[in-house]
Amino acid sequence: MKKLALTLSLIALLGTANAQAHGPYRYGGYYHGGYGCGGCWVAPALIGGVVGYELSRPSTVVVEQQPSVIVQQPQTVVQAPPAGYHWQDMVDPQTGIHKIVAVPN
Repeated sequence: MKKLALTLSLIALLGTANAQAHGPYRYGGYYHGGYGCGGCWVAPALIGGVVGYELSRPSTVVVEQQPSVIVQQPQTVVQAPPAGYHWQDMVDPQTGIHKIVAVPN
């Protein structure tokens, strides 16, 4: 937004400077060139160069690296039941939770 405002203000300034460079009209409303102002192109060229440089300059880009997230799955350990028992899936009657319990053979 700052570049646009700067560019527009410089264009307006150049338009005003160009209108004033020739001075008042002479000889019945017509301007006959050839009087002075041999280097009138220097200031607009410098201003145009500065504006062109500002518009072509790349903007600063900041890249933040995301933190790495490691998700570990819980380890499943299968144990053999004690001698004379086997594993059985049961539902606890009080809580309704499924449990695996060792039941005698």
